[in-house]
Amino acid sequence: MEIRDDYKFLRVEDAFKALHLNISLIGVIVELDFPTASDCSCTLKIIDPWHSGSGLPVKLIARANRSLPRVESIGDVIFLSSVKIVLVNRKITALCNETSSSFALFNGEHGEGLYRTSLRLRSCCFTSLKDIKEGEHLNLNCQIVHVSKDDKDRCYIFVWDGTEMPACSFVVKSERLPLCVEPEMMLPTHVLRTFPTFGSVLRIIVENVTEKQAIQGLKPGQHVKFLNLFLQVNMGLWSATFSPSTKMQYTMSREMQSFSPQREKFSSRWNPITRCISSPSHSGITGVAHEDAPFVTLMDMLTYSNVTAKFRCVVRFIQVFPRDVRNFHDLNGKFKLLAILEDATARIHASLYADEGDKFFGCDPSDEEALIKKLNKLLGGDRMNEAPRNPPWVQCCLFSYYRNKNDQWGSRRFRIFDTWINAK
Repeated sequence: MEIRDDYKFLRVEDAFKALHLNISLIGVIVELDFPTASDCSCTLKIIDPWHSGSGLPVKLIARANRSLPRVESIGDVIFLSSVKIVLVNRKITALCNETSSSFALFNGEHGEGLYRTSLRLRSCCFTSLKDIKEGEHLNLNCQIVHVSKDDKDRCYIFVWDGTEMPACSFVVKSERLPLCVEPEMMLPTHVLRTFPTFGSVLRIIVENVTEKQAIQGLKPGQHVKFLNLFLQVNMGLWSATFSPSTKMQYTMSREMQSFSPQREKFSSRWNPITRCISSPSHSGITGVAHEDAPFVTLMDMLTYSNVTAKFRCVVRFIQVFPRDVRNFHDLNGKFKLLAILEDATARIHASLYADEGDKFFGCDPSDEEALIKKLNKLLGGDRMNEAPRNPPWVQCCLFSYYRNKNDQWGSRRFRIFDTWINAK
């Protein structure tokens, strides 16, 4: 009679030589597929300090999804007892079946030093956010900034790699453009203050139930690789979604070193004391009265510690209301305009009011042709309804103020001042 020793663990590299055998393993989870609802299964990959390959696939099958492992985070440790080494799609795979195998999960946060070696995962081609293209699938090496859920039970993963996503062209529509991908939940100031103030933050939208279960362990500050994300643009805003083949990988300590210079490269544009951009480029279409003021990003403005302050930014005017120049002045002849401004970090509403509006356009309020010409120059189109448009980058001065003394942060607004469209 054979005596089975379930506590004799093989190294991962030895598992590849154990085809058709039942073995036990210990490994760190470095890749995680999303559970399959149809057959109650999920697949992950594990490594250990002695395995320098891409990892051993482990397929887990259960009677119900609730019996599958609930991985809190990439990097967790899993013990696998009596798993069978089989071929799945011609790949050596450890099969963990609920009827004959067992597993135990352990939080890898406190024990990750045990596996902190010079292991290198499978070499993948990763794309920076600055190089993304609409309608393509890509691999992204990034940092988790925030994870949240809206009232419709839709989850958002906010990720950042220190680079700026490409500016989008716009198809002009009558409806007002949203300020962010998640308009129903508009993140509060205390959350925005945890965001980086340079570089773009990409929103990954998660709606599938099994996908939500897979991301529940993601936390701000983690470095994660997403494989095969799908990129899209809606109303000029970048977002990503999971595809059926999307996977997550844990970023090893050695690989994080290659991620750091990317951040440093872009943060070198910033003055570490004032946290302002040193010399961003702009079209020269506008002029300002405060050329000596430092440049800041819109995220710097949104997260500034004081409610009221003055700023100088480089932005794009992507939409204005009212759309018809004949309605720029009210019945009393006072100028009123609301603009949507954006840079690589955020979008905001900013108003032009009274004399500042007349100064901005610098022409007779009754000269509709001159107003239209300057507005089109600002919006990046020869006609009001031309599509697509690509608004130019312009400099402008803004100040923040509040409308309700009893709710200063809740009523905080932005207004353009001491800025004008140049004659040429």
